[in-house]
Amino acid sequence: MSRVAGSSIFTFQKVKRGHSMAQTASELARTPGKSVTFSTTPSAEPSTPTRTGRSEKKVQFVSTTPHRLRKRMTTPSIRSDSDSELSPSDSGEDEDEEDKENSKTPRTPSKGLSAALYKTPAKKSKNTSEALGQPSMIEEYFEAHGSSKVLTSDRTLQRLNTPKLDREMLVQLLEGKPSCYSKEIQQLHNKHRKHFSKWMLQLQLGFSVMVYGLGSKKALLEDFRVSHLGQEIHLVVNGFFPSITLKSILNALTCDVLEHQGSFRTPSDQIQHITQTLKDSPDLHVYLLIHNIDGLMLRGEKTQSALGQLASLPNLHLVASIDHINGPLVWDQFQQSQFNWLWWECVTFQHYAEETSYENSLLVQQTGALALSSLTHVLRSLTPNARGIFKLLVKFQLENKDNPSYTGLSFQDFYQRCREAFLVNSDLTLRTQLTEFRDHKLIRTRKGADGVEYLLVAVEASTLMDFLENEEGD
Repeated sequence: MSRVAGSSIFTFQKVKRGHSMAQTASELARTPGKSVTFSTTPSAEPSTPTRTGRSEKKVQFVSTTPHRLRKRMTTPSIRSDSDSELSPSDSGEDEDEEDKENSKTPRTPSKGLSAALYKTPAKKSKNTSEALGQPSMIEEYFEAHGSSKVLTSDRTLQRLNTPKLDREMLVQLLEGKPSCYSKEIQQLHNKHRKHFSKWMLQLQLGFSVMVYGLGSKKALLEDFRVSHLGQEIHLVVNGFFPSITLKSILNALTCDVLEHQGSFRTPSDQIQHITQTLKDSPDLHVYLLIHNIDGLMLRGEKTQSALGQLASLPNLHLVASIDHINGPLVWDQFQQSQFNWLWWECVTFQHYAEETSYENSLLVQQTGALALSSLTHVLRSLTPNARGIFKLLVKFQLENKDNPSYTGLSFQDFYQRCREAFLVNSDLTLRTQLTEFRDHKLIRTRKGADGVEYLLVAVEASTLMDFLENEEGD
């Protein structure tokens, strides 16, 4: 709408709501026969556009465009539509028209502005952190985890003012402190006793009974033995004993149970004899009760395979207990089929008093009495020549106890000493005796750098001296 007053014409155009100021400027610029020039330089006087036509008259136009919009109109923008500073109501068509108008009249920005607008950011160098002297994340990881120093606490039992106790004193103190849950423990025991008749039925049907759960099961199995196996032929094996071996179990079965007089060359011959004897006497039933079948000395593959062969016999019945959490991993699928276990959960919450009596405690002063008793017990079951061979090795080790470079007695030297003492007549006999010592964990064998086999008694020197004194006294 236009209004003429004197020699001045004021052009006023009402901007509809929702239209931007850029749209208004664009429409004015497209008016035919008119050329409108806008000045973006701030000045006190209003900008005066010139209009060309048949009659030139001065037109005074007051711009109402904001400063930001005027800057956008004069400077080419590289921003996207999402980063536009215009109002959200601007349509796409108006923006296209504005781009066309800007393309008709390109404007060259200044050097500083063009450098700021069109400068491509440089790629971040991989060695930026190294250049700055800061370690990378990989270096920080290896610095944190590559240290071999392990910090441990120095609060040990050695720093206590109270000295270590004797084993007898420790046992007396533990016995003098009864459990406050003895009534509940007895109720659990009575609950498990109700299943004894089922165990006997399952054993006669060809299954083997496995008892597991938290707490010692020795008292429970002993109760089962007294109440149901008292009139049967049975053998009890303490698997937690440190010197128990497969040979001792087979010897007890052949000599004590089957009353066989004679010797066998290998454990396979003994198993074959037991199998044939029980096969010839189908009415003979033998019950084998093993405490801690997962004991340290019974975990070997050969031992478990031999026990599996015995358990597969129709008239040999096996009852066992297990305490190690990974105990079932000892058997493979074939051995599982031989044992044919039926698992019974029997939680007793009783102390492992007898099972741990052969282990060293941090609260007990190590006097060597336990190792001495085990050593004496094992050697008394051997032949006189075997005891003489072991004594000869013990004496030589005590002679070199003050030698820090002593690594053991070589096999050839030991064989010559035993032959001079008339203890063996061949190296094969000596190796057979050494196998017996190795099975009972009495000696250790190692090969030196020259390939020679060396023998060493795996007992402390003080215990060996006490052992020789007891042997000489006897």
